[in-house]
This record gives sequence, structure tokens and C-alpha cells, in this order.
Amino acid sequence: MSGLFEKTVSAICYEVARSQGGFETPSEEESCRDVVEFVLGQWCRMPRFLAWPLRVATVAFGLRGLLFGSVFHRLPPCRRAALIELWRCSSVGVCRDLIRFYRALTIIALHSREARL
Repeated sequence: MSGLFEKTVSAICYEVARSQGGFETPSEEESCRDVVEFVLGQWCRMPRFLAWPLRVATVAFGLRGLLFGSVFHRLPPCRRAALIELWRCSSVGVCRDLIRFYRALTIIALHSREARL
């Protein structure tokens, strides 16, 4: 996972997971890797005509972090949360939909993990 797309998806997943209840221990935060793998796996299963625009929008979101001081995945958690919230409440539908997509998949992965435990 070395590209901007993958790092941005990972950071979004971690931030959404954190907002859904936080991490009480470092091992819980470490265990979020399965959520990231699930979300990236869903992207891989998408038809290419949907996957590539989603990739472009995700990279644009990651670069939008530059206005906050760095690319999204390098921002501190409070700035990540602010940027996600900014896009979640945006007047631009594409921005809202992008965040809704990643929030939904992350929450599904988190809850399915809880069901397995």
C-alpha cells in the first residue's frame, strides 16, 4: 500500500472508525487493517467505469488536505476529522457521496467484525 489512493483510503477508514467509538488501546487501532483491506477489496471488485472515477475523487480528496497543511493521510486526526466533516456537509453532491461511500463501507466492516467476535 504505497500510493496516495491507498493511503488516503486507509486514513479515511481509521478516522471513520475513530469517530464510531474511538480506540481504547493501540492494539485496537492496529486491528483496523482488516477494515481498510475490506474497503479496498470492495473498490477492487467495482466495475472499472465506477472504480476509476472513485479513485480520482479519492486522490482529489487526499490532495485537498494540502490546504490544511499536508496531504490527508499525513494530517493529525483533528484536521482529518475536520476535512471529512467539511466534505460530508458540502453543497457539492460528489463530495458528500464520496464520504458517504467510505463511511458506509467502514461502518459495515466494523459491525461485521463485531458480529464475528
